[in-house]
Amino acid sequence: MRDPLIFARTLTAQTPGALRERLSAYLDEPSCSRAADRAQALPLIVETPPPRAGELVPLFEAQGAFAQLTRDHFVVVATPAALRAVAGAADGETRALAEALLRAAEASLARTTSIRLRDRTLDVGRCAAVMGILNVTPDSFYDRGRYRAVDAARARAAAMVEQGAALIDIGGHSYAAWNEPVAAEEEERRVVPVVRALLADGLGVPLSIDTFKANVARAALEAGADLINDCSGLSDDALAGVVARYDAALVVMHLKGRLNVRDETYPYDDAMAEILAFLRERVERAVAGGVARESLIVDPGLEFGKEPQTDLEILERFGDLRALGLPILFAASRKSFIGRIFNQPASELLVPSLATAAVGIAAGASLIRVHDVAETVQLARMLGAVQPENRGAIWISPPLPKDRLSPVANVAKGEA
Repeated sequence: MRDPLIFARTLTAQTPGALRERLSAYLDEPSCSRAADRAQALPLIVETPPPRAGELVPLFEAQGAFAQLTRDHFVVVATPAALRAVAGAADGETRALAEALLRAAEASLARTTSIRLRDRTLDVGRCAAVMGILNVTPDSFYDRGRYRAVDAARARAAAMVEQGAALIDIGGHSYAAWNEPVAAEEEERRVVPVVRALLADGLGVPLSIDTFKANVARAALEAGADLINDCSGLSDDALAGVVARYDAALVVMHLKGRLNVRDETYPYDDAMAEILAFLRERVERAVAGGVARESLIVDPGLEFGKEPQTDLEILERFGDLRALGLPILFAASRKSFIGRIFNQPASELLVPSLATAAVGIAAGASLIRVHDVAETVQLARMLGAVQPENRGAIWISPPLPKDRLSPVANVAKGEA
């Protein structure tokens, strides 16, 4: 029989650290650790598992976990403690599989705190860093060439840094399907003078170059850029070597199809499985080319070879990307898939763009690439402030004077 006087509540938390923080108010440290671990049972999937994968099933079941081998997948739902126990008990091929599952789980529960960009480190531990978009093309879908002149680009970059941008991403090539591809020489002519000018201005933030061409990357890195944002998933075989030569950072993005070309449809059987497999392979290719793993960033490529339904699926499952164990770039600002949902032009998409950014940050994105820096910085800082590990370090202003409180307060004094 239901007793209306008895009420049970739940302890919710967005991160493992926050969960431990909540439990610590009620439990001692050993009990808190055990309870937090049991609340972190994760579903894990291995595509095309090795032949002996089934041998792990009884080991997982002995730990109270779920494991099942199907024709094409190995599915496990287990806590980190169970995964560690199975990895310790397995051997040979099955140990490698168990360790892969454990690495994915640990990466999913971890939080990126920093990214190395040449000789500097970008702190992303307290909140996601905002990357301001600086298009220096005549045909940008949103900026419409407003910043193609060097002085205009300088003013725009300075304004974005003033608003809180932690990086500036300079683009000299529009990837919209209605625009023609740009030759490397022209792209270099657009971006390199801007890099030099911004460095001369002493903005104090890293500079990223949005390019997939090794020659453009080489010229920009030589001029002093810190990061190459490659929207093609290493389509230029020489790019990784160029980035490695300058000890720079690299964004590896998923792309289906071709840049500057829009196909009629983009079918996926399992979108996130395909994206993760693509990114994992390209990341290993970049590492083999000499790029430092601590300088690699991944991007699922929202809208690049996707339909709006697929983009929404990626947003829903964005946290799956954390299993790669790398910082994640989120880039959805004013994109046309949002415009198609609301039937609005890019100029009207600030609020839904901020909503998608919030989804990305909550799911684990470390970098947010946007047109609207001031608003996104406030969003990122507010989401960061909610986390218990950050609350004690946040500066909070003293109360405002009464005459600055609100229009209502002033009305009360007869100052309407």
